[in-house]
Amino acid sequence: MQLNILTILWVYLKCLMKTIVDSQKANVLNLTEIFRFKDLLWNLAMRDVLVRYKQTIMGVLWAIVRPLVNIIIFGLLSQFIEHSTNVADKLVTVSAGVIIWGLISTSISDISNSILNNSNILTKVYFPKLIIPLSSLAVCLIDFAISFVILLIVKIAFVGMPSVAFFLFPLFVLYALVFSFSIGLFFATLNVKFRDIKFIIPFLLQVGFYVCPVFLSTQFYLDKLPEVLKPVFLSNPLVSIIDGFKYCLIGAEFLVPQVYFISGIVITLLLLFFSLRYFVKFEKTFADYI
Repeated sequence: MQLNILTILWVYLKCLMKTIVDSQKANVLNLTEIFRFKDLLWNLAMRDVLVRYKQTIMGVLWAIVRPLVNIIIFGLLSQFIEHSTNVADKLVTVSAGVIIWGLISTSISDISNSILNNSNILTKVYFPKLIIPLSSLAVCLIDFAISFVILLIVKIAFVGMPSVAFFLFPLFVLYALVFSFSIGLFFATLNVKFRDIKFIIPFLLQVGFYVCPVFLSTQFYLDKLPEVLKPVFLSNPLVSIIDGFKYCLIGAEFLVPQVYFISGIVITLLLLFFSLRYFVKFEKTFADYI
Protein backbone atom coordinates (compact mmCIF):
# COMPACT_ATOMS: atom_id res chain seq x y z
CA MET A 1 0.00 0.00 0.00
CA GLN A 2 2.82 2.36 0.92
CA LEU A 3 4.61 1.51 -2.33
CA ASN A 4 1.50 2.38 -4.32
CA ILE A 5 1.19 5.74 -2.57
CA LEU A 6 4.86 6.51 -3.26
CA THR A 7 4.43 5.50 -6.89
CA ILE A 8 1.38 7.75 -7.29
CA LEU A 9 3.22 10.60 -5.57
CA TRP A 10 6.24 10.13 -7.83
CA VAL A 11 4.07 10.15 -10.96
CA TYR A 12 2.27 13.23 -9.68
CA LEU A 13 5.59 15.05 -9.07
CA LYS A 14 6.84 14.10 -12.54
CA CYS A 15 3.66 15.49 -14.11
CA LEU A 16 3.93 18.64 -12.03
CA MET A 17 7.58 19.18 -13.05
CA LYS A 18 6.69 18.60 -16.69
CA THR A 19 3.91 21.18 -16.44
CA ILE A 20 6.25 23.74 -14.87
CA VAL A 21 8.96 23.17 -17.48
CA ASP A 22 6.46 23.32 -20.36
CA SER A 23 4.94 26.54 -19.05
CA GLN A 24 8.40 28.09 -18.79
CA LYS A 25 9.23 27.02 -22.33
CA ALA A 26 5.99 28.53 -23.54
CA ASN A 27 7.12 31.91 -22.26
CA VAL A 28 10.50 31.77 -24.00
CA LEU A 29 11.03 33.27 -27.43
CA ASN A 30 11.86 30.57 -29.98
CA LEU A 31 14.02 32.21 -32.65
CA THR A 32 14.50 28.93 -34.51
CA GLU A 33 10.76 28.63 -35.00
CA ILE A 34 10.56 32.19 -36.34
CA PHE A 35 13.33 31.44 -38.83
CA ARG A 36 11.44 28.33 -39.94
CA PHE A 37 8.49 30.56 -40.90
CA LYS A 38 10.63 33.11 -42.78
CA ASP A 39 8.64 32.55 -45.99
CA LEU A 40 5.45 33.53 -44.19
CA LEU A 41 7.19 36.64 -42.88
CA TRP A 42 8.16 37.63 -46.41
CA ASN A 43 4.70 36.93 -47.85
CA LEU A 44 2.96 38.96 -45.13
CA ALA A 45 5.35 41.88 -45.69
CA MET A 46 4.76 41.85 -49.46
CA ARG A 47 1.02 41.61 -48.93
CA ASP A 48 1.09 44.67 -46.66
CA VAL A 49 3.09 46.63 -49.25
CA LEU A 50 0.56 45.84 -51.96
CA VAL A 51 -2.40 46.63 -49.70
CA ARG A 52 -0.90 49.97 -48.63
CA TYR A 53 -0.68 51.31 -52.19
CA LYS A 54 -3.48 49.33 -53.83
CA GLN A 55 -6.00 51.44 -55.78
CA THR A 56 -4.02 54.64 -55.16
CA ILE A 57 -3.49 56.92 -58.14
CA MET A 58 0.13 57.73 -57.29
CA GLY A 59 0.98 54.32 -55.84
CA VAL A 60 4.49 54.09 -54.39
CA LEU A 61 5.03 57.77 -55.21
CA TRP A 62 3.22 58.52 -51.94
CA ALA A 63 6.36 57.22 -50.18
CA ILE A 64 8.17 60.12 -51.88
CA VAL A 65 5.51 62.82 -51.63
CA ARG A 66 4.85 62.49 -47.88
CA PRO A 67 8.43 63.04 -46.66
CA LEU A 68 8.99 65.80 -49.24
CA VAL A 69 5.97 67.75 -47.99
CA ASN A 70 7.10 67.34 -44.37
CA ILE A 71 10.63 68.39 -45.24
CA ILE A 72 9.42 71.59 -46.92
CA ILE A 73 6.94 72.51 -44.16
CA PHE A 74 9.20 71.81 -41.19
CA GLY A 75 12.27 73.11 -42.97
CA LEU A 76 10.58 76.51 -43.28
CA LEU A 77 9.28 76.31 -39.71
CA SER A 78 12.74 75.45 -38.39
CA GLN A 79 14.30 78.35 -40.28
CA PHE A 80 11.64 80.68 -38.88
CA ILE A 81 12.34 79.55 -35.28
CA GLU A 82 16.12 79.13 -35.27
CA HIS A 83 17.13 81.65 -37.97
CA SER A 84 20.02 79.60 -39.39
CA THR A 85 22.56 81.47 -41.50
CA ASN A 86 23.08 78.45 -43.77
CA VAL A 87 19.67 77.61 -45.20
CA ALA A 88 20.95 74.69 -47.32
CA ASP A 89 22.54 72.94 -44.34
CA LYS A 90 19.42 73.54 -42.29
CA LEU A 91 17.16 72.06 -44.96
CA VAL A 92 19.29 68.92 -45.22
CA THR A 93 19.47 68.56 -41.43
CA VAL A 94 15.68 68.82 -41.15
CA SER A 95 15.38 66.27 -43.96
CA ALA A 96 17.45 63.77 -41.97
CA GLY A 97 15.37 64.32 -38.83
CA VAL A 98 12.04 64.03 -40.64
CA ILE A 99 13.01 60.84 -42.48
CA ILE A 100 14.37 58.95 -39.46
CA TRP A 101 11.33 60.09 -37.45
CA GLY A 102 9.13 58.80 -40.26
CA LEU A 103 10.69 55.37 -39.84
CA ILE A 104 10.22 55.44 -36.06
CA SER A 105 6.64 56.74 -36.00
CA THR A 106 5.40 54.54 -38.86
CA SER A 107 7.02 51.46 -37.31
CA ILE A 108 5.47 52.07 -33.89
CA SER A 109 2.06 52.78 -35.39
CA ASP A 110 2.02 49.82 -37.80
CA ILE A 111 3.38 47.33 -35.28
CA SER A 112 0.92 48.49 -32.62
CA ASN A 113 -2.02 47.75 -34.92
CA SER A 114 -0.53 44.68 -36.61
CA ILE A 115 -2.16 42.00 -34.44
CA LEU A 116 -5.65 43.44 -34.75
CA ASN A 117 -5.22 44.08 -38.47
CA ASN A 118 -4.33 40.40 -38.96
CA SER A 119 -6.90 38.97 -36.57
CA ASN A 120 -8.47 36.95 -39.41
CA ILE A 121 -5.44 34.64 -39.67
CA LEU A 122 -4.61 34.25 -35.98
CA THR A 123 -7.00 31.37 -35.37
CA LYS A 124 -6.86 29.67 -38.77
CA VAL A 125 -3.35 28.21 -38.76
CA TYR A 126 -0.47 27.92 -36.29
CA PHE A 127 2.57 30.14 -36.70
CA PRO A 128 4.72 32.23 -34.33
CA LYS A 129 2.64 35.33 -33.66
CA LEU A 130 5.79 37.46 -33.58
CA ILE A 131 5.89 37.04 -37.37
CA ILE A 132 3.07 39.58 -37.69
CA PRO A 133 4.77 42.61 -36.04
CA LEU A 134 8.05 41.66 -37.74
CA SER A 135 6.36 41.76 -41.15
CA SER A 136 5.01 45.25 -40.36
CA LEU A 137 8.54 46.36 -39.54
CA ALA A 138 9.74 45.08 -42.92
CA VAL A 139 7.12 47.21 -44.73
CA CYS A 140 8.28 50.33 -42.88
CA LEU A 141 11.86 49.60 -43.96
CA ILE A 142 10.81 49.63 -47.61
CA ASP A 143 9.22 53.07 -47.22
CA PHE A 144 12.30 54.28 -45.36
CA ALA A 145 14.60 53.05 -48.15
CA ILE A 146 12.69 55.18 -50.67
CA SER A 147 12.85 58.26 -48.42
CA PHE A 148 16.52 57.64 -47.74
CA VAL A 149 17.32 57.86 -51.45
CA ILE A 150 15.59 61.26 -51.49
CA LEU A 151 17.70 62.38 -48.54
CA LEU A 152 20.92 61.34 -50.25
CA ILE A 153 19.97 63.26 -53.40
CA VAL A 154 19.13 66.38 -51.37
CA LYS A 155 22.34 66.00 -49.37
CA ILE A 156 24.60 65.69 -52.42
CA ALA A 157 22.78 68.47 -54.30
CA PHE A 158 22.86 71.07 -51.51
CA VAL A 159 25.82 70.16 -49.29
CA GLY A 160 28.06 67.71 -51.12
CA MET A 161 29.24 64.14 -50.71
CA PRO A 162 28.84 62.51 -47.27
CA SER A 163 31.81 62.16 -44.94
CA VAL A 164 33.33 58.95 -43.54
CA ALA A 165 30.78 59.09 -40.69
CA PHE A 166 28.13 58.24 -43.30
CA PHE A 167 29.02 54.55 -42.99
CA LEU A 168 27.83 54.55 -39.37
CA PHE A 169 24.23 55.31 -40.32
CA PRO A 170 23.13 51.60 -40.43
CA LEU A 171 23.89 51.39 -36.70
CA PHE A 172 21.51 54.23 -35.91
CA VAL A 173 18.87 52.79 -38.24
CA LEU A 174 19.18 49.49 -36.37
CA TYR A 175 18.94 51.40 -33.08
CA ALA A 176 15.75 53.07 -34.35
CA LEU A 177 14.27 49.73 -35.44
CA VAL A 178 14.97 48.05 -32.09
CA PHE A 179 13.45 50.95 -30.16
CA SER A 180 10.40 51.18 -32.44
CA PHE A 181 9.86 47.43 -32.33
CA SER A 182 10.05 47.41 -28.53
CA ILE A 183 7.47 50.18 -28.13
CA GLY A 184 5.26 48.87 -30.93
CA LEU A 185 5.28 45.30 -29.61
CA PHE A 186 4.23 46.44 -26.15
CA PHE A 187 1.34 48.47 -27.56
CA ALA A 188 0.40 45.66 -29.95
CA THR A 189 -0.10 43.35 -26.96
CA LEU A 190 -2.08 45.97 -25.05
CA ASN A 191 -4.11 46.81 -28.14
CA VAL A 192 -5.59 43.32 -28.24
CA LYS A 193 -7.08 43.75 -24.77
CA PHE A 194 -7.71 47.50 -24.68
CA ARG A 195 -8.90 48.98 -27.96
CA ASP A 196 -8.39 52.54 -26.68
CA ILE A 197 -4.67 52.10 -27.39
CA LYS A 198 -5.15 52.74 -31.12
CA PHE A 199 -6.44 56.23 -30.29
CA ILE A 200 -3.65 56.97 -27.80
CA ILE A 201 -0.74 56.04 -30.08
CA PRO A 202 -1.18 58.86 -32.67
CA PHE A 203 -1.39 61.38 -29.82
CA LEU A 204 1.80 60.06 -28.19
CA LEU A 205 3.64 60.11 -31.54
CA GLN A 206 2.53 63.69 -32.15
CA VAL A 207 3.85 64.71 -28.74
CA GLY A 208 7.09 62.81 -29.40
CA PHE A 209 7.60 64.69 -32.66
CA TYR A 210 7.72 68.03 -30.85
CA VAL A 211 9.67 66.96 -27.75
CA CYS A 212 12.44 65.35 -29.82
CA PRO A 213 14.96 67.19 -32.05
CA VAL A 214 13.26 66.18 -35.32
CA PHE A 215 13.16 69.54 -37.11
CA LEU A 216 14.78 71.63 -34.38
CA SER A 217 18.34 71.10 -33.15
CA THR A 218 19.28 69.42 -29.89
CA GLN A 219 21.08 72.62 -28.89
CA PHE A 220 17.80 74.53 -29.21
CA TYR A 221 16.16 72.24 -26.64
CA LEU A 222 19.18 72.32 -24.31
CA ASP A 223 19.12 76.12 -24.35
CA LYS A 224 15.42 76.23 -23.46
CA LEU A 225 15.14 73.39 -20.93
CA PRO A 226 15.82 73.92 -17.20
CA GLU A 227 18.89 72.14 -15.83
CA VAL A 228 16.84 69.51 -13.99
CA LEU A 229 15.21 68.31 -17.23
CA LYS A 230 18.33 68.16 -19.40
CA PRO A 231 19.45 64.69 -18.16
CA VAL A 232 15.94 63.36 -18.84
CA PHE A 233 16.00 64.80 -22.34
CA LEU A 234 19.47 63.48 -23.14
CA SER A 235 18.67 60.00 -21.77
CA ASN A 236 15.78 59.69 -24.21
CA PRO A 237 16.86 57.06 -26.79
CA LEU A 238 15.05 59.02 -29.53
CA VAL A 239 17.37 61.98 -29.00
CA SER A 240 20.44 59.78 -29.52
CA ILE A 241 18.88 58.11 -32.58
CA ILE A 242 17.88 61.34 -34.31
CA ASP A 243 21.05 63.21 -33.39
CA GLY A 244 23.22 60.26 -34.43
CA PHE A 245 21.44 59.91 -37.76
CA LYS A 246 21.91 63.62 -38.46
CA TYR A 247 25.58 63.30 -37.55
CA CYS A 248 26.14 60.40 -39.95
CA LEU A 249 24.25 61.89 -42.88
CA ILE A 250 24.90 65.60 -42.49
CA GLY A 251 27.86 65.90 -40.17
CA ALA A 252 25.78 67.79 -37.58
CA GLU A 253 27.27 68.01 -34.11
CA PHE A 254 26.44 65.03 -31.88
CA LEU A 255 25.56 66.68 -28.57
CA VAL A 256 24.57 63.63 -26.52
CA PRO A 257 27.29 62.85 -23.93
CA GLN A 258 28.59 59.27 -23.85
CA VAL A 259 26.98 58.43 -20.51
CA TYR A 260 23.52 59.42 -21.78
CA PHE A 261 24.08 57.67 -25.09
CA ILE A 262 24.88 54.42 -23.26
CA SER A 263 21.95 54.86 -20.87
CA GLY A 264 19.66 55.27 -23.90
CA ILE A 265 20.89 51.97 -25.33
CA VAL A 266 20.37 50.23 -21.97
CA ILE A 267 16.83 51.63 -21.74
CA THR A 268 16.08 50.38 -25.27
CA LEU A 269 17.39 46.87 -24.55
CA LEU A 270 15.35 46.71 -21.34
CA LEU A 271 12.26 47.82 -23.26
CA LEU A 272 12.91 45.10 -25.85
CA PHE A 273 13.32 42.43 -23.17
CA PHE A 274 10.14 43.31 -21.29
CA SER A 275 8.10 43.80 -24.47
CA LEU A 276 9.11 40.38 -25.78
CA ARG A 277 8.32 38.74 -22.42
CA TYR A 278 4.96 40.48 -22.27
CA PHE A 279 4.09 39.53 -25.86
CA VAL A 280 5.16 35.88 -25.54
CA LYS A 281 3.32 35.55 -22.24
CA PHE A 282 -0.05 36.70 -23.62
CA GLU A 283 0.11 35.63 -27.28
CA LYS A 284 -1.77 32.39 -26.57
CA THR A 285 -4.76 34.40 -25.33
CA PHE A 286 -5.00 36.70 -28.36
CA ALA A 287 -7.69 34.56 -30.02
CA ASP A 288 -9.86 34.85 -26.88
CA TYR A 289 -9.92 38.64 -27.06
CA ILE A 290 -10.15 38.97 -30.82
